[in-house]
Formats: sequence, structure tokens, C-alpha cells
Amino acid sequence: MMAKILFVSDVHIGIRYPYRVNLRTGISERTMDFIEALVRVVKYAIKEQIDIFVISGDLYDRVTIGPTLLRQVREKIWQPLLNHRIPIVLVGGNHDSPQIFEKGSPFGEISIIPNSYAVRWPQSQKVKARNTEEEIGFVLLPYMTATQAVAYAEERIGEEIERGQHMIRSQQLFRDWIKHEVKMLDTKIKFIVGHFYVKGSKIGIIPYPDQLPHEFIFKKDMLPLEEIDLAVFGHIHTTQVLFNGKVLVPGSLERVDFGETTEDKGFYVYNTNTKKLDFVSNNPRPLLRKFIEVLQDTQNPTDFILKHLPQEFDNAIVRLDIQISSLLKKRVILPRIHQTLEERAFHYEINWNTSETIREIVISDLILDPLVLFAEFVSEQYNDYPYMKELRQKGLEILDAAISKVEEEK
Repeated sequence: MMAKILFVSDVHIGIRYPYRVNLRTGISERTMDFIEALVRVVKYAIKEQIDIFVISGDLYDRVTIGPTLLRQVREKIWQPLLNHRIPIVLVGGNHDSPQIFEKGSPFGEISIIPNSYAVRWPQSQKVKARNTEEEIGFVLLPYMTATQAVAYAEERIGEEIERGQHMIRSQQLFRDWIKHEVKMLDTKIKFIVGHFYVKGSKIGIIPYPDQLPHEFIFKKDMLPLEEIDLAVFGHIHTTQVLFNGKVLVPGSLERVDFGETTEDKGFYVYNTNTKKLDFVSNNPRPLLRKFIEVLQDTQNPTDFILKHLPQEFDNAIVRLDIQISSLLKKRVILPRIHQTLEERAFHYEINWNTSETIREIVISDLILDPLVLFAEFVSEQYNDYPYMKELRQKGLEILDAAISKVEEEK
């Protein structure tokens, strides 16, 4: 029997943007991009009669999601899947899982859909394929920080792990547990689905790091690859296939930042009969970044800048880094630059680099969102720091968690 399993990851619904905000809903059009991206995947799943719809973490960008966004998700995503009896498997990610297990979370409502699972702690499940009724086995590994993983391992063995052995011992215990769960699954087809960094995968601008602070890392020897069909891990936004096709990192569904401008985004479909894994592009919104250096002898700096804009930027998010002397900048006719960008771009930013100012940022809309302000501050102050992107991401996570806590207590 043949079943088609769809794998998608890191959708990040609810990510905040301060521009092009619909005054009736309070939601940015860019935020809606992330919902519409998943809607396209759902339509594909229905058209192609997908048997199981799997999301490997970070469905939502944060724990607290407003009712308007949740309504959009229910009506545009869950209801169509429910109407066509397509089961859903979802593991919690680092963005959408509460730190405290007793707290609820928005993705938990998936559990009310028949034959569907939203998982926040390690477990195995058997899910019936929609078309064949065949049971497919899943070992599910929702996100845990390194500290949480150690605590979970200590709870299982009933003893405290020596501090210097935290990572090694917890990795060994997870390896043994996964191997046991895979062995106990009495299904022909078996998958591992998690939301962790897998050692050997590439992270954007940092290729193949040996370690990441605070992350519980999965190594190849922790995964019984010979005994499963495929292991799928969310968390990393760059799509890639590892270890002779046995480990899949679907990557994010939309381009989240300008480090992903050249990356295609989409999802994967696995055929259990042919063992073939196919990537399906999901037509993400273009993110374009262009560096323009205005030479000192330029007679008309406005025309020079307009001439060197990206060739195709209709409906794209554009960031211009313009190197120009302060004298020439005074001669730039800004309304012409802004008008051209406003007529064609979905959104744009201009970073002016002058001899007096390292980075003077002009953004097309007034920014009040603390997350955006923080991100711009870090980019400004730590632009040359080799781990600037990771510093920014960690800070955003802490700030977003604090904002979410305030929202929960309102």
C-alpha cells in the first residue's frame, strides 16, 4: 500500500510586523503572508490526496496568539483538513511551546481533530493514513532546551546527572529511548519527527556549527536510521537533506529575514511505496537586499540610485544599503526614491551609510513594535559581531517571551 506523507515546518504564524497593518483586524499583511503560505500547502494536500499532514514544530511564532489570528487558522487551515479527513501530526517548537507544561497553547486544539496529534513531550503514536487506513508509526520529539532535556532524562532514570556529563548522558538516554520506541512500533512505515538542531546541518550564514548555546543537539548516532524510513527535524530554516537521504530538514515555509533571500521555501512529500522524497516550492514572497555605492564623482546621485535598484522588485520586501558621502546625500531627491519604491515594492527600507554616520536608517513606516526596534538596535550596534544573527534571535526570543507573559496577565 502506498501513502503520501506531507512534511512542513517552521511556519511562524503570528510573527509581528509593524508595516501595512490592516486597521480593521490589526494584523499586518506581511503577517498574513505566513498564514497564506500554509493555506497553499493545505490546498495542495487536499488536491493531491495527502494521507497525513505533518508539521515539525514552530507552527506559531509565539505562545500567545490573538483571537483574530486563531480564527484565521481555524477557518483556513484546520477546517479544510478536517473536512477532507486528513490527519495532522504536530510537535511543539521552541517558539510556540510554553516553558511550563501545565500551561495550554494554541496548537493544542489540533487534538480535537479526529486521528490527529499535537505533542509537547516525547512519545510515539500510530496514525491511520487517510486513504489506505494503514497505520504509520511516529516517534515524536517536541522541542526542549538543553536544560529541559537533562531534567527529562533525570526524571526517567530517577537520578541526578553529573553536571559535566549533562549533554553526553542525556543524549545517550534519548538515543536508547528512541531506539526502544522505534522497535516497539509494530508498523511497516516508521518516522521520527522532532524540533531540534541536528549536528551536521547548515544554519544560514554559519555552516555546520559544532555546538549552539542552550541547544540540545541530536547527533547521527542517536537516530536508528537503518530501522526507520525517515527522520524529519524542524528548527533550522535552511532546507536540506542529510545522511544519504535519511534525515530531512524542511526549513521554514516563508523567508523570515534577509539572511534567507536566496533560499527557496516550500515543503516535502514522501511516498512510502517508492521511498521518494519530493520538494515542492511554495512561492515565498521575495526578499531583496541591494548594496549601492554612489561614487564620489557622480553628477546626479538620485538617478544613479534609481538606475541601480534591483531589476525586479514588484511586491518584494526590499532593503537598500546605500554607501554615499554626506555631501552627495544632500543632493539626493528623496521623494523620487521613495515614490519609485512605494509604487512597486511591498515594503522597503533604506540604510544610508555616510562618512559621518555608520548606519542611518530610514524606514518607510514609523516603527513602534519593541521586537523590531530591538532587532534594529542589535543590527546597528553589533553589525560586525560574527554571531550577531544568533544574538539578535536569542534576544528576540527573551523579549517576545516577556511580552507574551504581560499579554497573558492582562
